[in-house]
Amino acid sequence: METVIGIIVFLLGMLCWIGQSLALFSLPTAIRLGLFEAESEVDGSLYQIERLAEGIMDFLLCWMLPVSGLMMVLEIKIWPILALVGGGVYLYFPGLIILSRIVLKRQGKKIGSPSSEKAAYLFGTLWALSALIMIWLAVLKL
Repeated sequence: METVIGIIVFLLGMLCWIGQSLALFSLPTAIRLGLFEAESEVDGSLYQIERLAEGIMDFLLCWMLPVSGLMMVLEIKIWPILALVGGGVYLYFPGLIILSRIVLKRQGKKIGSPSSEKAAYLFGTLWALSALIMIWLAVLKL
């Protein structure tokens, strides 16, 4: 079961990290692949925060949880430490993604197309669940 969880966490996490990296370094590619919204679809402040402020931090930190999943599969003994730190990151940013959309939508701001809004909620939930599962497994292992 750990192998399946590790592979899922790795794939979900790498989707996040690659998507944010593309949004930061190759925005047209990220938009074309549907990994980031076009600027016309979202409020300007949200756009800049998600692409640049959050994007830079995601690029720097979001590799940890998927790498911990891979390390777990490969039975590298220090995976729980990386899972705890990466899990914390993956609890924080999905909450930010989801809550910022809820708050801004209530204020009448543009938060993306209906399909990108649903994708943000879906993937935010999946990333948060993967964080909780990896944190739980790490605590059991330690």
